[in-house]
Amino acid sequence: MPLELRSLVEAELAAGNQILEVGHSFPAAPVGCYVKLARPVSTRPRASGGGIDFFDRNTSIYSGEFADTKRYFFVLEPPNPPPEPDMDAIREGTQRQAQPVEALSDSAVNRFRASMRIDYEKWHDGIGYDLDIIRNATPQELAEIEGLLVDRPVSDWRDVEALAAIDSPRARNLLLKALRHPDHQVRTAVADYAPHLVSDDERTASLVAALEHAELYEGLSQALDQVESFHPPRIIDALFRGLLKRDGGTAVHFAAMLTFLHGKASTAFDWDQRPFFLQFHTENGADRRRRFLELCERINVNPDEMLRRYDH
Repeated sequence: MPLELRSLVEAELAAGNQILEVGHSFPAAPVGCYVKLARPVSTRPRASGGGIDFFDRNTSIYSGEFADTKRYFFVLEPPNPPPEPDMDAIREGTQRQAQPVEALSDSAVNRFRASMRIDYEKWHDGIGYDLDIIRNATPQELAEIEGLLVDRPVSDWRDVEALAAIDSPRARNLLLKALRHPDHQVRTAVADYAPHLVSDDERTASLVAALEHAELYEGLSQALDQVESFHPPRIIDALFRGLLKRDGGTAVHFAAMLTFLHGKASTAFDWDQRPFFLQFHTENGADRRRRFLELCERINVNPDEMLRRYDH
């Protein structure tokens, strides 16, 4: 972990806090890790500063998070205790349950509008809009739901997924425009949810742009998911270039993907080979080139030829 976060953990342990869990899953990228504490942090303010970014998430999984600026490493606080029960709300809920079902029902349009409100839990779990409502809507309801989506900018993969489910002329037109969206995550989502609208050349161009410029969780991870099964030569070239030119955290994922695509790993991120992949997490050019040559040997491609081709 970075020194600032490691010092925070050490200070908490000295103050009597305990470590509940250490892991490499969300919110940390595979290149990083998280440490979850047993009690809230008490040795520093719950605020950003000193090389640490703080966010008060208040979820069912954890409350506060202290992260490095690249968001690879995290110190997490335990979830907040549940609030005291609201007896008035409980009584109101009991009364509502006693009402006829028809009185409690709501229109499909309103239910879909409610599903479009994305809170942190939905974001964390990758939950989209309620597509079952679209599938079961009447023609009139579907037209109204379409209006909700086309009268606002396409700004998220959830918008793309819902428009693809509607698949009307107006929805398809918006999806075609989204192929030129500045957000890599939106462009890759179009290829995911509406592949019939995207040519191989357009898909390749979108993925290459994401591999060259997107950040993890902001389009890069989605692009890598597609690269597992779609990897023409331009995409392979972008992965090799990224091994040498992109930041260390991204290079780790590219090394893992190239190992998989060349048949030397059973998954797109082989955890058994993680110690080797992590060696790409360096900004030292000479070290990166040495790791590049070693990877080429591992996947049986000519190291010198690859270095001449991509190190410029």
